[in-house]
Amino acid sequence: MENKLKFLTVEDYNLLLEKAESATYTKDTVIITEGCICESIYILHQGIVRVESAASGKGVAIAFLQPGDIFGEISLLEDMAHSNKIVAEETVEVLILQKTILYSLLVSVPGLSARFYQSLAYNLSSRLRETSSLLSYIMGQMIYEPEFAFSRTGFMGQKQIPPELISEVELFKKNLSGIEQDLRDKKISEETVQETVSRACNMLINSMREQIIHEPKMEQAIGTYVFRETFPFFMLSSFIDSAFRKPRECANDSYIVEILSQNEPEGDGYLGVYIDRWIRSIPTCLALKNRGNIITATLNELADNWTSSNPMPVTSLASGAANEILDLYFQTTPPNIKVTCIDLNHRYLARAANLARKIGCNDCLTFVQENVLLLAQNNNRMTIPPQQIIYSVSMSNYLRDRELISLLNWIYEHLLPNGTVILGNFHAANPDRVLLEQILEWHLIYRSAEELEIIFARSKFRSLPVEIESDEFGVELFIVCNKSC
Repeated sequence: MENKLKFLTVEDYNLLLEKAESATYTKDTVIITEGCICESIYILHQGIVRVESAASGKGVAIAFLQPGDIFGEISLLEDMAHSNKIVAEETVEVLILQKTILYSLLVSVPGLSARFYQSLAYNLSSRLRETSSLLSYIMGQMIYEPEFAFSRTGFMGQKQIPPELISEVELFKKNLSGIEQDLRDKKISEETVQETVSRACNMLINSMREQIIHEPKMEQAIGTYVFRETFPFFMLSSFIDSAFRKPRECANDSYIVEILSQNEPEGDGYLGVYIDRWIRSIPTCLALKNRGNIITATLNELADNWTSSNPMPVTSLASGAANEILDLYFQTTPPNIKVTCIDLNHRYLARAANLARKIGCNDCLTFVQENVLLLAQNNNRMTIPPQQIIYSVSMSNYLRDRELISLLNWIYEHLLPNGTVILGNFHAANPDRVLLEQILEWHLIYRSAEELEIIFARSKFRSLPVEIESDEFGVELFIVCNKSC
């Protein structure tokens, strides 16, 4: 066990350990309750404990402590309530030094008081320095770089929109307005309405795509024109409204998938539900809805080949609500796996942790609140044991090449020999790319198989063979690579 009180002598540290009482806590036992005032300091002797906050939700870790780490010292020194809850992540042994005994030692042993408080000051200074560095990085990331900023004015070609596209847009508006009137007058069947609406929407998007292919330099001007003219119609769809307003971050992919999986078509006015049904039928929506099934099947297959009696360690990065993981435990025979779910959104994690407790699989899952993007920049303090599988279905869509390479390096370092990385990335040839970018304003990073191979080759995976396959809709590429022994 490492001495984390830097300025104590070996004799000092051994004296504290000698005077401390040893206590053992089983997994998920609360060691310190949030809001309590500590009358002791705690030294973690064996095992790992997690730090939880009420703000993040029960069962969601915001940090982990390792053997040698000290906790409870701030509450004890300030005589104030403890700001977090400390919970045993596994069976742990903790050395507890009572306040009265500690103060007696500080008074009676020459120089111990100065060395002890200097050690605490050093620890607090280190934490503050790390927090300040992290805050500076996060504040910097809050400012969009030019290539990710997006506006709807000032594009070249606003006054040169192709007449064919103008005619197509006017026909689209005329057709939908006519259908709406027929619905008001009850002159048309629902089946005919859906066929007509779907055909009109597809024709419009196809026309926009063709014009952009023909005039690529006018892409933004063309997209902006169609967006402005059709916005009142498309925003009648409940899904388009939600998808358009979603924050531009990977965590909210989980939100979109959940809408697609659980909600029936909805919308406003006479046309909303029909436009909603159409958008849900495009390849991207079908692929996102089926994405979880691909991961679930892959994890089942890899778990079947796991020969150890210990659970196979798996980590999900940007896990969101972890639906594909929880689905595994609704099977008759769940796989023998231990999953760590890492995401920044504490609401998704708390909800997943609550569901895990209800279905009785919480012992197989660990939920950690952490900004996965910081992993790609080496700006985090999170450590996890070596994993057999590390996967993410959405992170790559939001990381530039250099960030993705950094993340791959982190993954490589945390994989067991023969461990597997699985990443999903939107296909450069995604059939809905124009619609996603110009109507929904989803500005992701699309990549081809060749581009992904180059990125892996530039990472620590280097020349290791990668398998890249597209989903059945041509929307996403899934990359699989095994770490060499």
